[in-house]
Amino acid sequence: MGYLSCKAESATSVHTPSKKSNKSPEFLQRDEADSVKTKIQHFNYSDLEAATNNFSDQKLLGRGSHGLVYKALLQNGRLVAVKKPSHRNIHRHSSLPENEVENEIDILSKLHSPHLVNLVGFTTNTPHQNRLLVVEFMSNGTLYDTLHLHPQPPNWGRRIRLAVHTAKAIETLHSSIPPVIHRDIKSANILIDRNFNARLGDFGLALRCHVDDFRLLSTPPAGTMGYLDPGYVTPDNLSTKTDVFSYGILLLEMISGRKAIDVSHSPPSIVDWAIPLIRRGKLVTVFDPRIPPPKDPMVRKQLAVIAAKCVRSCRERRPSMSEIVESLSLLTKLVPLRSSWNGLSNPCLMVETVGRPVESKKSNQMMSRRVYSDLGLRNNLSDLMATRVDNEEDESPKNRSSRLKNEGSIQEQTSSSRFYIVTRSKSADKTRV
Repeated sequence: MGYLSCKAESATSVHTPSKKSNKSPEFLQRDEADSVKTKIQHFNYSDLEAATNNFSDQKLLGRGSHGLVYKALLQNGRLVAVKKPSHRNIHRHSSLPENEVENEIDILSKLHSPHLVNLVGFTTNTPHQNRLLVVEFMSNGTLYDTLHLHPQPPNWGRRIRLAVHTAKAIETLHSSIPPVIHRDIKSANILIDRNFNARLGDFGLALRCHVDDFRLLSTPPAGTMGYLDPGYVTPDNLSTKTDVFSYGILLLEMISGRKAIDVSHSPPSIVDWAIPLIRRGKLVTVFDPRIPPPKDPMVRKQLAVIAAKCVRSCRERRPSMSEIVESLSLLTKLVPLRSSWNGLSNPCLMVETVGRPVESKKSNQMMSRRVYSDLGLRNNLSDLMATRVDNEEDESPKNRSSRLKNEGSIQEQTSSSRFYIVTRSKSADKTRV
């Protein structure tokens, strides 16, 4: 699979000549009954200019797909982000009836979700007809920054929850009527709010229409190299599974800590590097070396399997976002959000027992304990992991036998009831069962 090197912040439009449909552009007649009722504000350009100190560099937050993004303090004391489009993006796609800014307004004015960077409003009197967008302010930056620039990498509890938030955001788009296909899922477009929840933003390339609509069939492919579905080469190849592929790349990025495209590695493409390792059962090799991998082998395998399914070459065999949300949500119950428990600095230890009594020393005053059964949860995970990833059916009996020996049998891991004992003491390596 071939990819070109590209900065995470940039989006690449790929134009492919295609035959336009003869259908009437009925997509322009929006069904207002299906739209989400949200209060969208109209701003004066001069007010936003003042709120950003005349768009000073000190207020610059970053660069989006269609311009610069500034931090602004409104007169009512609310912090927001203001998107100022660059002139080159105003008529970026001549086949679209509106530019990316108008497209984003059209989509976000009909959607509102806690998993999205929602639209607050836009300007109505902007010079040169270039509207400014006002969206919710996300105080903790992007997922790209968190993974690749932050000095302390996030733990697995945090990563899995950010992955769930992002999956729910895409699920919200795909389940709307008509569905919205984002087309630019990447870590730089995942924003993190003050509560450390992931929000999906930047809808400049998104399409809100059914698969047979004139607009979709006349819009050339676009996206970011490294995340772009290789099967999306003509407009009629676009579907919700295009976003699923991009999400799979994003999940591999979160698992490994590697960028989608990194020329300092060989191969530079994360999917070309990770998928062969996953197929050979070398799961630990795929996980971010900056922090220990998830302790539970079931969690490690499930994360890798979900990512591998998302990037299958056959899009019909990729899971839906609803299935992905269900699978990842189960994992949040197995992985703690924080590495400490009850405010203690040392990490919690999780120990499996099978039908053995729990004992403790009364003299150990620092010990804390929590017991819960996870039999039903692990059975659900085993069912979800029963589907093979691409080319696994082509695996030779010898290699399969070796892989199963290394990874262990899922049936053996879930054949009997298990309980987790979470204990804490002064010595991090002492756990009494």
